[in-house]
Parts: sequence; structure tokens; C-alpha cells
Amino acid sequence: MFLESTTCEMCILQKRETTAHLFLRCNFAKACWRSVGITYPCTRSATSIFNTIRRQIQLPFFMEIIILMTWSIWTTRNDWTFNNSAPTIRDVIRKFVLDFRLVALHRARTQMQSLMLDWVDAL
Repeated sequence: MFLESTTCEMCILQKRETTAHLFLRCNFAKACWRSVGITYPCTRSATSIFNTIRRQIQLPFFMEIIILMTWSIWTTRNDWTFNNSAPTIRDVIRKFVLDFRLVALHRARTQMQSLMLDWVDAL
């Protein structure tokens, strides 16, 4: 796919759009993470940031949270790029909550379901 630019259009920083920037360092991404109560120092490596998020969450389903938030950011970005749908944090959180509830109800172990649903309902 030919891209006219590799500059992030999601934030005002005009940084090169790397995966670390898109999911963790972009102002839009940081606001999405904050909306679910997660903060981190964005000057560290991506691995360090994900470890910080894991320690901050301290829940057995931390990986589901990380994967679904990055997925929600990605799909919102794609909606903007391919469908001309303006990205909003509200859209990211709506997608995140919907997908998280589906995982909790249909993929999680029975003993984990209520904890997951309680966590997402508290957002």
C-alpha cells in the first residue's frame, strides 16, 4: 500500500507513526488508556510500558485488557483511514467495552466471568 506520509495524523505531535506511537505514545492513544484508568510514562520502551500497565492493572485478565484496547485503537484508526469516520475516544471505549464483554461472557473461564464483568461495568 502506498502511503503519502508516515506521519501520525491522530495527534498534533506529527511524529512518525510506529506501532509504539500508534498504540502507546500518540496523544489519542494515551487518552484512550486514561479513559479506562491506565496511565504510564510514555518515554519508556513499549515492552516497559506494557509491563507497567500489567503491574498497574494487577488482574488475571490484564492481557485481555491490553489486547482489546490496542485492537479498539487500531479499528478506530482504520475507520478513519478507510471509512472517513472521525476518531473519538468515545468510539474506542465503546468498542473496547463491547468486545471485552463478549470475551468475558463467551471466552473466559466461568470463575473469571463475574470479575471481568464487574471490572468493565465499573469503567
